[in-house]
Amino acid sequence: MIPESQIRALIRLLSDEDDKIVQTISGRLIDIGPSAVPLLQEAEIEQPEMGDRIASVLEEIRGGKLEDELTNLVTRSNASVCLETGAFLIARYAYPTLDVMNYRERLNMMADEVRARIGCRASGEEAVNALNRYLFTEQGFKGNTKNYYEVENSYLNCVMDRRIGIPISLSAVYLFLGQRLGLPVFGIGMPGHFLVKYESERYKIFIDCFNGGALLTEKNCARFLTEAGYGFDDKYLQKSPIPAILSRMVKNLLAIYSKAGDSIKTERLTKFIEILGGAPREEGL
Repeated sequence: MIPESQIRALIRLLSDEDDKIVQTISGRLIDIGPSAVPLLQEAEIEQPEMGDRIASVLEEIRGGKLEDELTNLVTRSNASVCLETGAFLIARYAYPTLDVMNYRERLNMMADEVRARIGCRASGEEAVNALNRYLFTEQGFKGNTKNYYEVENSYLNCVMDRRIGIPISLSAVYLFLGQRLGLPVFGIGMPGHFLVKYESERYKIFIDCFNGGALLTEKNCARFLTEAGYGFDDKYLQKSPIPAILSRMVKNLLAIYSKAGDSIKTERLTKFIEILGGAPREEGL
């Protein structure tokens, strides 16, 4: 453990006029890692003239840690845990002090409320209708049609707090509740739009979470794809692998930050996508 006094001394050296010294000190603080974060945050407030340099070091420490976590995450076999943990990991990139357990408990509570209404003998259709009514009518979750490209639409904590989002983030909330309820639901990453599919032997339906939980048949989906200019292919309606869903979430953020000219976030998110096995320019939303 590096003494606090030594970390403070290193932080003060970030004000040096010699770029080589600043680079060396930055590297040393990055090597120290998370234990330097509180002191860096303190200095960021007390010494605003060093704000950019401190922000750069903080980004490397936080981003590097998340890269390691993401690398470990994609090697796990439990897909249901992987998707939820991955979605909150992405949220922690923008909100490093996020209380993930609080949001998991909220999801647990929401699922309990729906479970009490569904009972143990509900049909697939009844279960979907009950979850749709709860999430989109009673809780008021909806698609952000006014500010579709607002960055908060892609961070799960913001989506849960504001009850508004884009297709994939709203679908994620639906999937997490569905999994807690033991429903056979999974994500469908169509080009240009993301859906949830409920599929059992007796009942198969697509759920459009961006549009109030509208229920769609395969013919409806094919019509959308054709009219949108993608054409129809059976592969567009296949279950999306968990890493592909997480990669698509990151790509939406990458597009926003890239357009805003934020090179630091663009570079970091590109690394996230590489870890997930995707290509930065593949389909998003």
